[in-house]
Amino acid sequence: MASTKRTHSAAYNRIVERARNQALIPKDLAIPLLDIQGAPGEARPAFSEMEIAQLLAFMPNWEQTGHWGRTRSIRQLCRSYVEFLLFTGVRTGTETMPVRWKHLQWHYIGSQKYLKIWVSGKTGPRYLIAKHAVIETLNRLIAFQGLPFEDLAGLLELGYNRKIFVIEDGSQPYSLNGTFERLLRDCNLLKDVAGRNRSLYSLRHTYATFALAEGVDIHTLVRQMGTSTLMIERHYSKLTPMMAAAKLA
Repeated sequence: MASTKRTHSAAYNRIVERARNQALIPKDLAIPLLDIQGAPGEARPAFSEMEIAQLLAFMPNWEQTGHWGRTRSIRQLCRSYVEFLLFTGVRTGTETMPVRWKHLQWHYIGSQKYLKIWVSGKTGPRYLIAKHAVIETLNRLIAFQGLPFEDLAGLLELGYNRKIFVIEDGSQPYSLNGTFERLLRDCNLLKDVAGRNRSLYSLRHTYATFALAEGVDIHTLVRQMGTSTLMIERHYSKLTPMMAAAKLA
């Protein structure tokens, strides 16, 4: 993709500049530039509502399987991770893995409370509001990790300073990409209708698609997901006719 090529080119140019400054190469030596022409970016394949229902129903039994204890632990963590991404819309990896329990807080509007989560990604730090369903996921993680709290409410009172996405011994897998791919293969959801492989990032795309279908306005979604209006419009504007099918028909 063109965006990937531009990222590589920017890093390459900085290396060349540093080499010149350190006199590792002559300042007048012509260095070939990297090609930055590439395919335009496109939204990653998402899941339909039926496929998400299939995935959520499949994971409880799947997480209990595995030949080794650590494999089973990784699968249990993966289930919670998948649900967290689906219920928050955060970026997988560098935006999700560093999140700690202390980054979760209650947000009150009158007598109604909501769970807000502080994350820091490529667009800087922000608070987001999670779907209520994520509370059940987090309560299950507390029990899985053997933390000394009955539920999320008790934990949040103390501002517990520990990463959320770890297994029982407190260690964090480097990545859950491979585990998620295995999960999708096992439940026959790896490829979308166009034959493209789905990944953990597909859950973020799914979150955005569902939010727009539910009537969340673009500007609210931009702040929630830590992206830009241009990015949302570029990738999701084509969905608008389908979402307004009843009105258009």
